[in-house]
Amino acid sequence: MSDDPMRSAPATDDLTGARGGTDDEGSVTTERLSEYLDDGRQPYDPLIEDDPEARAQLAALARLRRMTAGLLADDAAAEPTPDPSWFDGIMSRVRLESRSGREIPLLSADQRSSLHITEGAVRSLIREAGDSVPGVVVVSCGIVGDVTVPGSVVSVDVQVSALYGAPVPELAETVKAAVAALVAQQTELVVEAVDVTVRDVHLLDDDEAEAPR
Repeated sequence: MSDDPMRSAPATDDLTGARGGTDDEGSVTTERLSEYLDDGRQPYDPLIEDDPEARAQLAALARLRRMTAGLLADDAAAEPTPDPSWFDGIMSRVRLESRSGREIPLLSADQRSSLHITEGAVRSLIREAGDSVPGVVVVSCGIVGDVTVPGSVVSVDVQVSALYGAPVPELAETVKAAVAALVAQQTELVVEAVDVTVRDVHLLDDDEAEAPR
């Protein structure tokens, strides 16, 4: 068994050989994404690269790998010890939240055309912003409100795992600011609040904790 926790996908995702790396719904499995990253995204895989949902999952998996490379310490100092299902749980949420979801209308100068961004694309932006904060892993995220009506006021819900020993209020405020800034920059949503919940904490081993950022 590989010592990479992201390679220990549940049996339901272990379908690369039997079904070409897709599940019953035709979505790319976590195992196929993991192998593709291991191979340096070569050769080009159109099933992943040409699918916005699969690309979002690939990006989230790459970030999660980088941030949790030293999560499982090899001695009793790692307490509480993270449950291996923690990784699978996050990727399950990534797979669910990367789906297109609702269409969010965008303003267009051409009255004969309409522009939209998918809810899944915005959730990927939210996850990217939260994951950019050192010591934070986004567990799940969502948009609360009617995004299908232009100008409607919405709120953003972000649930994260924080680095053990880091100041939780400071991390939460940094996540809030990062998410608000990226959503404002990349979308036309009217966000009245970004609610950040710290669900749990994770641990890094000594090598990663001392590595330069």
